[in-house]
Formats: sequence, structure tokens, C-alpha cells
Amino acid sequence: MDVTKQAIIRYLVRQGWAQQNSRDGSLIRLVLSDDDARPSVNIFFSVASAGADADGAEVAAAAETIQQIYGLSESALRANLVSLTFDKILATVPDDFLRYESIELRAARSYLNGMKGIIAASATTVLTGERSFRRTVKEAKDYADGCRFAHTFKGSFGLAIESPVGLNNQTVMPFVEPELPLGRKIVRRIAVGLQSLRESYSQNDLDPILATSEGLNANMCNELVGIIEGTGIPRIDLSFVLSPEWEPGVPAPQSFKIESRYRDILKEAAARLTKTDENADVSIFGRIVNLHNVGDPSDLMGDDADRIIQVNWDSPEHGVIKVSVSLGPASYLAAVEVHKQGRPISIQGKLQRKGRSWVLLDAKDIRTTSA
Repeated sequence: MDVTKQAIIRYLVRQGWAQQNSRDGSLIRLVLSDDDARPSVNIFFSVASAGADADGAEVAAAAETIQQIYGLSESALRANLVSLTFDKILATVPDDFLRYESIELRAARSYLNGMKGIIAASATTVLTGERSFRRTVKEAKDYADGCRFAHTFKGSFGLAIESPVGLNNQTVMPFVEPELPLGRKIVRRIAVGLQSLRESYSQNDLDPILATSEGLNANMCNELVGIIEGTGIPRIDLSFVLSPEWEPGVPAPQSFKIESRYRDILKEAAARLTKTDENADVSIFGRIVNLHNVGDPSDLMGDDADRIIQVNWDSPEHGVIKVSVSLGPASYLAAVEVHKQGRPISIQGKLQRKGRSWVLLDAKDIRTTSA
């Protein structure tokens, strides 16, 4: 079973087991207190890794105990553990559209390719802020490739996609919102976007889609059209199961039906979301490859000299280019820290070409990500 000690510990604590540490800190003990029906049960884990075989043996022994106590099959326990570290997008094809309890391979392929495209497109907007682009960024493609195609579930014909979010190990102050993982932002954008699509259709108005900045982008709309046309299935029911590790107080997204009736409004929305204004702001996204400060490095906040960074950006229009960005003192210092950590940065502004070079003017909305 491809699960970790930490996932099992977090699962048991959620089930009401008490977690205790040994005096020397080398062992973790999980205790299910006794009641009238059964005596107390103990599961032990070593804190430090004792090697893959030993760790695997601990996990296997714990899993067997949990299965016996709760009457779970191995697949059912895995599903419970996966629910902590993954958000799930579940698709169901109603029985009316099945033939001999199956669908054609081309329909399954069209759906999976389309959902992979939707995830990658959602990720690109999360990372760059752009709601239309000709190419998805590499980090978004990598994330989509890292999502998993899970076991189909019982009932009608079902397909499950697992989007990794991990366990919430952040230590934050009570008044500070935790930084959501990339996977949660991606799935949330998909769910919010589908809700705006339903509202636009019911109102016969594109405004709900266009006004929902955290929703669909042009590429996601086109991928949904591809699913509708490519699968040939009149209706696919979608539902979302989110990890309780993140945003536990937020209601689960509403279920949604991908239906052929949405085709035309999706095409219209894609056309409206596609940017045609050459003077519109763009978002560059990539890693900093150069920093340049001509002033006094010991007095960055007081010196008004130029501070310039260069970002490697995989532009949908021009391929990989180096973009120079002039920053203020505070933004420059933040960029230095981002560069030290090797993290990508996203900046909005107006892109201009000067000879063989590229510059971003009026830089704003500077964001970093752990992707």
C-alpha cells in the first residue's frame, strides 16, 4: 500500500485515537481507548526512518490492524488515506449512456485528455494570472502529469482523478491564513469555474463566467468543448471530494454535469476571454536568472538607483525569452530572496521589445510560488 506513516497517524488522530510520544522521542504511540466492546489498541511508529523495509513493515502492520478494527478492505483503507493527501475529481457516466456497462476507448481517452488539459490550463492561470494563453507553462504540465488516475468506483461507470495536495504541516498564527497548495488552488478554480458556467447558461449571459476571476479561462473552456465533442457522451456527472487537511470549514464544491447544451456558451466564453488587446497587461512567469543593482548594496532602501532583474519566461507568443524588469527597493529585496531559494516568480506588466531585448514596464502584482 503506497501510504506513509504520517498519513496513517493523521488518519487515526482524526478517528479519535490519542497520539503520545515516548520520553526519548524515538517512538510515537497511537491509542484507541477501550470501551465495553473491546480493549484498548496500540499502534507504534518509530520517529526516525529505519530504512525502507522497516518503515514498510510498520505501515503494513498498522494497516492490517486498522482494517481489522474498522472492517475495511485494503482498497477502502487506501481510499480513506488518499482522501487526506489528494483532492479528487470524480466523473460518472450515467447508465443510460453505457453499452454493456462500458464506454468506447475513444470516449475515455477524450475525457482523460480533456481533464488533463483542464488541470494544466487551471494551473497555468494559478501560476501566471493569465486567463488566455497559447501554451501552458512547463510547471503546469508537470503538475497535470503528476495527477493520478485512480481505481474506478462502484455504481455507474466511474473515472477518478487524484490531484495531490499533501498533508497540512504548516505552522501559522491564528490570524494568518495558511498558504494553500497548488493542487487545491487548481481544483478550486475548476469547481468555481463550472459553477459560473452553470449560472451563465441559466441566465443566458456570459457575465458570470467573465466576471469570475477565480474561474474558467479561455483554454479551460476549449478543453470542456473538446470533452463534449470528443467523447460523444451527452452527459458526464462530476463531483469533488476535497482533502479535509485544507480549508476544513469550507463547504465541498457543488456537483456538476458536463452536458452538450453547454457547447455554444463555452465557445463564446473562450472567444471573449482570449485577449486581443496588444496593450493589455501580461503575466510573465519563471525563475530569476540575473539581478543587477548599480547603487549602494548596503543601502537598497535609501538609494534610488536602478534595480533590475531578468526572468526566464516561456512565452506563448515568443518562446523562451529573458525579460528585464525594473523594481522598487522592497520588491527587489523580495526578488533576491526568491532567487536564493530557486523559486519562480510571477509579475504583471506591459511587455515591450527593445532591439533584441525584452522589458516589462509598469511591473505590479509580484507573486512567488513554491511550484
